[in-house]
Amino acid sequence: MKGRFKGKVPTDIAKFYDRNNLETPLSPADEAARAAADEAEKGKKKDKKAKDKKKKVKGKKKDDDSKNIYKIGPTEVVLKFDEFYKTYNADWHNRDETKNLE
Repeated sequence: MKGRFKGKVPTDIAKFYDRNNLETPLSPADEAARAAADEAEKGKKKDKKAKDKKKKVKGKKKDDDSKNIYKIGPTEVVLKFDEFYKTYNADWHNRDETKNLE
């Protein structure tokens, strides 16, 4: 491991964790502007959620009128495996392969 320590383990690793704590404190005016922006953003999110909720309610009324189709039974993949299994049993399962070792 090449680098700063050259094989030595540091005794205090607090500096390592504090190296990313470089944010300077905001002035009171900047804090007020940030808080106002956050509140405005929260208000927009609430409005958007309310609109989305209304759309969902409208959409559900349309879906309730139509019938939902549920597929019951094995999938196409399972049916293919069943077919392969049947062909294997018909062609290969009962073969005598003792002569193949010679």
